Amino acid sequence: MPSNTPIPPPEANGRISGLVYTRDETLAQDIERAVQPICRIEAAIASIQEMLQSLEHNDAKICFVHITGDQIDDGMALVRQLRRSRPGLGVFIVADRKDPDLILQGLRLGVLDVIIPGTDGGDGFLSALQHALGRQATEGRNGFVYALFSLKGGQGVTTLSVNLADQIQLLTGGRVLLLDLNLYLGDVGALVNIHPDVTPFDLIRDLARMDENLLFSSLHRHARGFYILPSPAVISDAERIHRDQISAMIKLLKRYFSHIVVDLPHDFSERTLAAAEASDRLMLLVEPDLVSVKSAQQVLNFFQELNYGDDRMAFLLNRLTKSSVLQPEDVEMVLKQPLLATVANDWPALTRAARKGEPLGVAHQRRRITHDLYALAARLLGMTPPAARTGWFHWIINGNR
Repeated sequence: MPSNTPIPPPEANGRISGLVYTRDETLAQDIERAVQPICRIEAAIASIQEMLQSLEHNDAKICFVHITGDQIDDGMALVRQLRRSRPGLGVFIVADRKDPDLILQGLRLGVLDVIIPGTDGGDGFLSALQHALGRQATEGRNGFVYALFSLKGGQGVTTLSVNLADQIQLLTGGRVLLLDLNLYLGDVGALVNIHPDVTPFDLIRDLARMDENLLFSSLHRHARGFYILPSPAVISDAERIHRDQISAMIKLLKRYFSHIVVDLPHDFSERTLAAAEASDRLMLLVEPDLVSVKSAQQVLNFFQELNYGDDRMAFLLNRLTKSSVLQPEDVEMVLKQPLLATVANDWPALTRAARKGEPLGVAHQRRRITHDLYALAARLLGMTPPAARTGWFHWIINGNR
């Protein structure tokens, strides 16, 4: 059941490098022994987070992903991440049993093969790898785009964008970009205390000659590891950017970044719609009050009229407290849509972080709001979000909100 997805050629010594994702140490050893003649397994990794981080700093050419019956969703989410962000990486699924649905999903995602140990005399790993060798690799990445939107300002889009980029960076350790498309004096630069040298306008102006070296030498990199492309310093620059340029810019950025978080303007301009159309997840912010929920419903109706699929759109309930007029179940009932995530209200922590020009994860790791943002990032990456901490000790740490 092999696919035609390419795999890079062997190294000069005739062997390629690879990784194994599994919690089964015996299986990892079996794979390493089986493929040893033509592949050097660099590491066996048991968590999605560690796998994504390892791939950012490892030149592995292939990856074996072990998917068990109780972890199909997490396993397939990892495969989807690898196939999307690393098109040149050869991915093999290792399944515990023959599952037609799993096999079909894998082949649709472009995996090289689905291997079921023990069904072929024990040499399935080596034979599958031998069959895949000799094909040419594809180049570049195809990064994921997460866009945040609200119809009016002041609902926390910029704050969530900054901290979401920070949490994705924390989880993946890879190339993460925060893109501010509020072209009329956006707030990302002020929130992280930087003075922009390069803006979307500058990038678009030099798009034709932009390569990896020029791009990364131009962008500001935050001390936490993620890159920032803030809004223009001159308001008049915004009028010189049109829809096609936004689309071309995002297409370019996806070649070099695995994850792009976009802070969208509070309007339905052609520039905003171009970025929304380029996003993999369009997250609509809503606050726990009836006015905000009704406004969000209108926004949802508008995007649905533009044929934005429900699989791309999601709602984030921001600034939630125990005393909020509407609780998550109430918002879901009114919107007739599930919430992707909820984010706690913590004005003191946000104020202190903004004053220092740093994300919440620097000094407020144990706050509920930071946990919520970490869980949101994990969910977007296909990981199982950690359970929320509760109880009196958590209440003392976070304060009475």
